[in-house]
Amino acid sequence: MNKLITLNEEDTIEAGAYFSASLLQKETHRSLVLFLHGDLGAGKTTFTKGILRGLNYEGLVKSPTYNLVEIHKTKALMVYHFDLYRIKDHHELEEIGIREYLEEPDSLCIFEWPDNAGSLMPSADFEITLLHDDGPEPDSRLITFA
Repeated sequence: MNKLITLNEEDTIEAGAYFSASLLQKETHRSLVLFLHGDLGAGKTTFTKGILRGLNYEGLVKSPTYNLVEIHKTKALMVYHFDLYRIKDHHELEEIGIREYLEEPDSLCIFEWPDNAGSLMPSADFEITLLHDDGPEPDSRLITFA
């Protein structure tokens, strides 16, 4: 298990960009699955911005809190960024076609709050936890890669 401390938002974005290289090393006939764990404001969406930066995506990256999913097309992968924080019923995920996203080749499904999906969620290819850190800066984060 690898750990990293970032000092500010830009560091967290850079960590995501660095991590994105490991995504391109995996080949699969289905979507790669990434779980992002952490409290509100821990930097999950910020880390996702970094992943997309590392995949050379130049568009706006925002939290999918109200839409449930934001879709980003990169040259290497289609990226589906889910925020399951507001999911109350697993049927909501069935309605948005979660299984189709998970079966799509050459894609990445990033899930914030994956535990809210219960049994519909497959095993993760990557799990990352972001925590507020008592480091030297107010925006310090402890990032754990598993």
